[in-house]
Amino acid sequence: MTTVGTIAIGARRRTLDDLVAQVLQPGFVARYRRMPSCVESSGHVSAPMLEISPPRSRYVRRWKRHARRCEQCRETFRYYGLSVK
Repeated sequence: MTTVGTIAIGARRRTLDDLVAQVLQPGFVARYRRMPSCVESSGHVSAPMLEISPPRSRYVRRWKRHARRCEQCRETFRYYGLSVK
């Protein structure tokens, strides 16, 4: 069964076997990673601020130490491709 959106784009619906095969390819996680669920609070890094801040900014450096110890902040850093080391 195809939808109008699928026909207009020219893509085909994928079977479960096709999707599982894609999961095994390198780079799948980086391309289709979900934004980590986070609650804005003063004790954790702000995802919107981290997104617009340059990697060498004072904001990133300050929260990097915290992200080494905090799983929620570490996941946010990973989502934006920033190292916590």
